[in-house]
Amino acid sequence: MIRKMINFRVWLIYLMLLPVYALTNTDKTEKITLNATKDTSIIILPKDQMKHQLKNYSAGGNPSLVCSDIGSMFFVVFDTFEIFEELKILNPKQIVSVEISLYCLQSESKTPQQIIARRVLLPWKEGKQKFSSADKNDLTFNSCLHRSLTWNKPPAQAMLKGIDGDRPSDYNGSEDISHRIDALVKIEELEQRYVWKGNLITSAFQFWLINPDYNYGHLFALRDGSEKVKFASKEHPNPKFHPTLTIFYKKN
Repeated sequence: MIRKMINFRVWLIYLMLLPVYALTNTDKTEKITLNATKDTSIIILPKDQMKHQLKNYSAGGNPSLVCSDIGSMFFVVFDTFEIFEELKILNPKQIVSVEISLYCLQSESKTPQQIIARRVLLPWKEGKQKFSSADKNDLTFNSCLHRSLTWNKPPAQAMLKGIDGDRPSDYNGSEDISHRIDALVKIEELEQRYVWKGNLITSAFQFWLINPDYNYGHLFALRDGSEKVKFASKEHPNPKFHPTLTIFYKKN
């Protein structure tokens, strides 16, 4: 009789804990890290050195990505379509958080430099050159698709309050980048990684999960600083320095 009572209590405890176990197992957060699909800098030189500004220098083949106080900026895209399909990430709520990580190679300032990230609202093609004139359709100062689609305000400066890349209608229109800043990072030391993260970075990839055709990535530019900052590109000879995207997600 005592043995039966003990067995009954064990089974009762098991049945009580089973839903809790199932819930915690379902809510377990996984993570995956991806490399950048494409990246390119638009190199802005002082006016006395800028002989071909409209064609500009498309530095997609360079081992570094550059932003500067005179307007140099860079673009990075992480194509998540296939990995979302593979991992069966079908619902934006499955994406818990997202982080973009860049390795700082050089900062010419002794004071902190602030680098902002904004969503790009027009399609663009990665340049293949190394600090030379762009090939046909490469991203340039004047065009996101050279000789095909010009920026609304070169180089990728057109923005309007309320157009932030949250709706399909924000894309492929009269704005180049989102008005709202998705994330800001203060660069204080070189030769280390910096991470752009937060609710807005995460919501960008939640939106692109449902609308993958509008994933034109982010533009990175200097917001508060007076000197050039360089980050490793996907062409850098050391793979450990390449731009990465880490997605924290829950299984379906």
